[in-house]
Amino acid sequence: MENGLDIFGNALVSYSSGNSDAALLVHTEGFEPYELPVSVFFRPADYYPIDKLALTLCKGKVLDIGAGAGVQSIYLQNNGFDITALDVSAAACSIMTARGINSVINQDIFEGRFDSNFDTWLLLGRSIGAVGTVSKLLSFLQLAKKNLSLTGQVILNSIDNANQPVTRNVSFEFSGVKGATVSWLDIDIFSLESLAKGCGFRTEIVRVEDDGNYLAVLRKAEL
Repeated sequence: MENGLDIFGNALVSYSSGNSDAALLVHTEGFEPYELPVSVFFRPADYYPIDKLALTLCKGKVLDIGAGAGVQSIYLQNNGFDITALDVSAAACSIMTARGINSVINQDIFEGRFDSNFDTWLLLGRSIGAVGTVSKLLSFLQLAKKNLSLTGQVILNSIDNANQPVTRNVSFEFSGVKGATVSWLDIDIFSLESLAKGCGFRTEIVRVEDDGNYLAVLRKAEL
């Protein structure tokens, strides 16, 4: 398909096939488009400080949600973790399989059916934004509560520079083909903590950067 995140998958395939100059054009309503080098999705897993910290906090059986090209999954697998990579893009999943990730699922998290519970749900690159709305984030947290192990956790990062949830209308373009516009959610810390508490999670903010980018760990707790 040539809409939504399939454009992203096509860009990953182009880069992995040797097009080192591949770049996505990101359109955000109300702003000028900007280029995003596809190489960033093939960076070392611990390149960014937030990612490096997040990887040290993973435990047990890990589900890497919105895994993309699989950089974090590869890192965790190489360090002995039982890791499953999940992405909605079939192209991205093919790349991850080719890169040697043992367990890859081409599915939307909301449609996932898993044989056993995970100890960690990992969402880096602000991929939690793909839920699109606060109501869908609530549904996501309820799903996490149900499908994580008794001591399970969600590790995610987002950006807080408005002290309130912000939904942006975003589309991706690659090689002249523009995908459908999708909603992307930036969830502020206060709202995340409130939603998480209502779903039975304790929230710990483990890193906040100057631009508002932050890393959160949501751990199961008694209501």
